[in-house]
Amino acid sequence: MAGSSATFTKSLLASKKRLQKFLKELDTIPDAEIDKEIPKIKAEAIARTPFKTGKLERSVYVRKSKNIRDRVGILAGASARSPGGYNYAGIQHERRDFKHPIKGTDHYISDPFNKAVRRLKRRIRYRIKKAAPKG
Repeated sequence: MAGSSATFTKSLLASKKRLQKFLKELDTIPDAEIDKEIPKIKAEAIARTPFKTGKLERSVYVRKSKNIRDRVGILAGASARSPGGYNYAGIQHERRDFKHPIKGTDHYISDPFNKAVRRLKRRIRYRIKKAAPKG
């Protein structure tokens, strides 16, 4: 039974090449999209801080992170101390029952973060679909 293997046919090699290109591009999509979201999350979080003394706003941080498996992520939080040394950022964030001067300023970090996650999912899905190999 003479013949050749299909392993190295021109069409299969071309398909493998398209797949490799697609997988390479997949590595860059989340990173690029996260870079776009970080300043948006930070700006909204700062704008939503409940007290405008400056200390809480300055303590807000949002930055890119990488975990053990080199996956890109986002770190966000705040840490503001009173003159007595008490860190009040977490309490201001979580307590919906506080009488914040501006309504809706509780969860001033997680709400902008959650909105960003929804935007990221939508844009990453779109970019993956657009990058998918044709044929």
